[in-house]
Amino acid sequence: MQAKIKTVLVIYKVEHDQARGMAWSVADWLVARGLTVLVRENSPEALPVAVPAGTVVSAPPELALVLGGDGTMLSAARQRVAEGVPLFGINLGRVGFMTSAGVEDWQEALAEILDTGFTVARRILVDVTVIRGAATVFSTTAVNDAVISRGAMARLAAFEVTLGERDVCTLRADGVVVSTPTGSTAYCVSAGGPLIHPDLDVLCVVPICPFLSDFKPVVVPASDPVRLSLSAPETNMYLTCDGQELFPLDDNDTVVVAKANRTLMLAKRAGDSYFARLRLKGFINRP
Repeated sequence: MQAKIKTVLVIYKVEHDQARGMAWSVADWLVARGLTVLVRENSPEALPVAVPAGTVVSAPPELALVLGGDGTMLSAARQRVAEGVPLFGINLGRVGFMTSAGVEDWQEALAEILDTGFTVARRILVDVTVIRGAATVFSTTAVNDAVISRGAMARLAAFEVTLGERDVCTLRADGVVVSTPTGSTAYCVSAGGPLIHPDLDVLCVVPICPFLSDFKPVVVPASDPVRLSLSAPETNMYLTCDGQELFPLDDNDTVVVAKANRTLMLAKRAGDSYFARLRLKGFINRP
């Protein structure tokens, strides 16, 4: 468990009136319990506002609360607005699989954390790069997945799939998903991939509508980069990372997905259960 919490960062969804209003309600609630609070919009350009006004914060916050949904959690992690601080999500969206409380129970959840502390769950991230010839033309970090998919033209793509230094196969498909365990409940499972426990140090490669291929979704060690080299002409393909960043691909580009050096830290309440959350969000049936 963490040491006593003194300072909390509250991050709220961009241009969202409910999230903005709730952020200040949460801040007032925390201040009334003797904590210092920093409030900021989930934007790289936003500056945090200290509460109470005029407070000088000399040390990093011990906890960051993210008000929004899974998209806001992903965005906050990708933008590194709370670098090195565990994130705790309060869901204002629909599914909210990465979040741990909601509009109705946030006070109960935060009171428990203030009383008993929290544990930190570390989730792997991936660095995603696009190599064109000998140059790197795009790079980013993703929490959930890197997806190569076709554009407006309904034309199959061909991929040379490599794991580490080992050639795997040539795959013809509409696209490919490379997912982290955190992202396995997103596009991965929708495309026919497995649910993966978030404590595992693996990646999952899932073909999207493969053609004349028995390539099944495969779970591979995260220690070996996954390389996907396009090898079909005029396929009009795009790379999407976490559903938030889009990059157009050329016919002979290579997409490399490799485990990142940094990790995502999530704050977990005592008794948090991955399988209970799967049941709550409808991924598995209740016993």
